[in-house]
Amino acid sequence: MPEGHSDSTKGARRADPENRRASHSNAEAILSELASVFLNSASSSPPSAEVSDDALPKREDMYRVLVEQIPALVFIAYLDRRISEAYVSPQIESALGFSQEEWLGDPIRWYGQIHPEDKQRWTVDASDMLLTGNPLKSAYRVIAQDGRVVWFQCEVKMVRREDGRPWFLHGVGFDISELKQTEQALRERTVAFQKLSSRLLRMQDEEHRRIARELHDSLGQYLAALKISVGLLRRSGGDRTEAHCSEIEEIADRCIDETRTLSHLLHPPLLDELGFASAAKWYVEEFAKRSGIQVSLDFPSNLERLAEGAEVALFRVLQEALTNIHRHSGSQTAEIGLEIDDFEVSLQVRDHGRGIPPELLERFQKTGGETGVGLAGMRERMHELGGRLEIHSDGKGTQVRVTVALSPKPAAG
Repeated sequence: MPEGHSDSTKGARRADPENRRASHSNAEAILSELASVFLNSASSSPPSAEVSDDALPKREDMYRVLVEQIPALVFIAYLDRRISEAYVSPQIESALGFSQEEWLGDPIRWYGQIHPEDKQRWTVDASDMLLTGNPLKSAYRVIAQDGRVVWFQCEVKMVRREDGRPWFLHGVGFDISELKQTEQALRERTVAFQKLSSRLLRMQDEEHRRIARELHDSLGQYLAALKISVGLLRRSGGDRTEAHCSEIEEIADRCIDETRTLSHLLHPPLLDELGFASAAKWYVEEFAKRSGIQVSLDFPSNLERLAEGAEVALFRVLQEALTNIHRHSGSQTAEIGLEIDDFEVSLQVRDHGRGIPPELLERFQKTGGETGVGLAGMRERMHELGGRLEIHSDGKGTQVRVTVALSPKPAAG
């Protein structure tokens, strides 16, 4: 035990008035020395001849009042003296439940109260400060006397003597527990929102599949039956009936074609039957016919089936990207490429239109907001699969690139 600490902590708390006065004087001496470092003006500028020394507050008194009023812990640890000459401000009791005597009575109490999961990081940060002289600035968890976990934002600086030798450490710790609790609550809400968003996307895909099946199996069958009935009516009527039947039959054919197209757009059967590559080729051909935009497709010839989640996500990204090109870019051409290696597959969609306004793209990349549901949907699909979404845009066009692992892993919470 360091010199001057033969008494127990309890003994320190029961110290007689003379010992308390000595301890108080010692703290004042430490504060006085520290004040001489910070309050240079007080030592470098002599008092005005017009004001007596008695009329000026002492430097240590000024500093002590300042230290004991701020809502933070202030501490000093000498590097060339005993622990008994260290100092911690009275706020230690309200923050952690220890008195000043209790905190300084045990030379390793400060280290013992650091949260076990933060001890190694504190050791590395403190070592860096001592070796390089760089200030320490980081947040750590400290265990209070009653077991509470208190977060402190610490800023510590090493002061050297005039000859360069380390002299003491001085620092301040701000209680940021409430801020950390707010951050944790925000993270939990964000995770919950992302789970909800992912669930909604899955439900949307399932609903698309169901509606597509209903259009094909129900409405499509009714239209086919209508066409058969028209054929029977034609055979039993005259010339006028023939004209009406031809018109009805033409309308029925259009309805059947439109129903089939809507069904395939909602959820192309090729996606389930043959995979992403076949569904993408079909969709691109239909998109080019309807929009008049020339689209080139560059896919590997030996592309195999991917995991179902990855195929659905890539197809929806392709749909949203082409829809955005048609609605917003003004581009008459687009290129789609697919790259695959042993670990991941990347889909890239590029146009040559007016691009996304820089401020809008910046806000989306920072917060994910203030854009249409298309880009937000892409981001959520990639997050669910642990993939990446990259968007680059300027006045010459926009490039959307998504990448997913061949064996998708869940996104980290």
